[in-house]
Amino acid sequence: MNKAEYNKIYRQENKEKRNEYNKKYLLDNPDKRKNHKLKHRYGITIDDYNIMFKEQNGCCWICGIHQQELVKPLFVDHCHTTNKVRGLLCQVCNTLLGNAKDNIDILKRAIEYLKK
Repeated sequence: MNKAEYNKIYRQENKEKRNEYNKKYLLDNPDKRKNHKLKHRYGITIDDYNIMFKEQNGCCWICGIHQQELVKPLFVDHCHTTNKVRGLLCQVCNTLLGNAKDNIDILKRAIEYLKK
């Protein structure tokens, strides 16, 4: 039996033990978890996130609400076409752009509607 086969069997037979270990590891290492998530989803590091956070003074790029006033941390906003990271937004502003499908014309029409 080669190492890959042995590891596969071990993982199958020790699923609960591994899940417990993984949960504890993630709780004990929140920065590593966040860094992995940021790299995987957006191609940035936690240092990149922290630089953006500092440049935005800890505030949502659109509405300006400070992180301290929010329940959840600022979200990484990115273009779904190019995957380019644009900035950090609160959940409400991030959802706003998502619901508008990142479409500038929809957002312009919404502004005109609000001006009525």
